[in-house]
Amino acid sequence: MGQKEKKDQFIIAYLIDLDKTQAIINNAICFAKMLDKGLILLHISDKEYTNTTTEEAEKKLKELSSQTTEIPFCSYLAIEGKSKEILHKISELLSGVLLVTSSNSEKPENKKQKLANYPKELFKNLYESRVAYFIIDQNQAHTLPFDKAILTINNMRESKEKVLWGSYFGRFASSEIVVYYHNYKDEFHRHQLHYNIKFLMKMFDGFKINYRLNLSSNPKTFVDYQAMDYAREIGAGLVICQTTKDKDWTNKIFGLKETKILEGNLDIPILFVNPRNDLFILCE
Repeated sequence: MGQKEKKDQFIIAYLIDLDKTQAIINNAICFAKMLDKGLILLHISDKEYTNTTTEEAEKKLKELSSQTTEIPFCSYLAIEGKSKEILHKISELLSGVLLVTSSNSEKPENKKQKLANYPKELFKNLYESRVAYFIIDQNQAHTLPFDKAILTINNMRESKEKVLWGSYFGRFASSEIVVYYHNYKDEFHRHQLHYNIKFLMKMFDGFKINYRLNLSSNPKTFVDYQAMDYAREIGAGLVICQTTKDKDWTNKIFGLKETKILEGNLDIPILFVNPRNDLFILCE
């Protein structure tokens, strides 16, 4: 099978709450235009979270799709099943390259109630997804500002795909990319960080991307946490983060860092990039 053409790849607007869809659709349209992709509106009728049937969802999605005229191609899919299983296969199922959705910071009314767009539930369903996912506040009205984006960089070799995503904003949206990082006491980690920054600079310079490096003086706090505060300080409209590579028992006790980033930071859109073994690039 040959490489997929642009027209065969899609931005997925994952509409969890069918009463609050416009912010997701507006931002998904921005990405479809930026990356020259089609758009698919998706709703999962997962009995764990909703009583909405696929027939009801399809009727709503058809209406929303008919109103989306800013891009050449927009379709929709209402599907029944387990959210986690479907989202894990979204890259193969719908040729998805990016999933756009929203999160709700309000806790469920009772402990037994489950909300698919509550941070802990959302990440439970998304962290094994093979595509990057972009998360906004479900009450956000404006579309994504592309003028300035923060890209966090660390010592992980798998951060190369995150660098690629950062380059997309610089190349296709003329964004200024602020590369945010801190140093390490460990010599090996410092070398790995150096290689990653070297890789980034070579790529960004090659594409003539407008970027600058920003070294944090705080080496102890998780760099993505710091980046959220820095985004507010400089008025950046987006932070690009990396999701946890190795999940273990500590994540079940203390939770994923992604959840903590999202809880209380919904004022800033976040693009999470999942590590993918098939896109592994040696940093050296």
